[in-house]
Amino acid sequence: MGGHKAAAALIVATLLGIVILSVGPPLRRLSRPDPAGQAEQGVRQTGAANQVSAILFDYRALDTLGEASVILTAAAIVGFFSTRSRITMLGTELSVIVRYGVGLVLPFIVLFGFFIILFGHVSPGGGFTGGVVLAAAAIVHTTVSSRGEHRAQLVRPEVGKALENGGLLLFLGAGLAGLTLGGSFLANAATGIPLGSPGALASGGLIPFLNLFSGLKVGAGLALIFLSLSRE
Repeated sequence: MGGHKAAAALIVATLLGIVILSVGPPLRRLSRPDPAGQAEQGVRQTGAANQVSAILFDYRALDTLGEASVILTAAAIVGFFSTRSRITMLGTELSVIVRYGVGLVLPFIVLFGFFIILFGHVSPGGGFTGGVVLAAAAIVHTTVSSRGEHRAQLVRPEVGKALENGGLLLFLGAGLAGLTLGGSFLANAATGIPLGSPGALASGGLIPFLNLFSGLKVGAGLALIFLSLSRE
């Protein structure tokens, strides 16, 4: 089983490397040597009122993809080397007040995480921040509700892995769509997608979608890392 996992990881890493190397020449056209121009014209160029998200998911979107890949790699390594059954970290049973209190606020934490993700291009937040909030909801739920050998999970590991892998693949798909339609990997306005009115929810072109993809990927990845470490 371990050999199959290692082979699968090697295949995925090889394919990702081929994709990055194959789009190398178009990537050079993404460089913008005028930081002042980015600040002054960013809203017009990207359609996103939140210029932090504009930088992360338009001007420097390739860097964001690399950062998301780091979390994927960390989750894969931790999951590969962690034990499969022994649970000692979550052996303490917490009080009824703590369990019911967390159960009461947990839906609001999840809702807040998705709010940060979906409105990240018009207000402070974004995919990484919202993903951390979603992961925190899963971690708190597991910490509070697990007792002895019973480990509570907000999302089953199989679903978490699908969300993490799917988020990264959708992010790559958006990048390839930019390469096809706009001439450069992860292109936004050049693809011809409507940028909308800055400040509106339906604005920013591809940025809201990249926020969502990275949020799901970050949230699932961090939660999986915690679940793997909780077995130690």
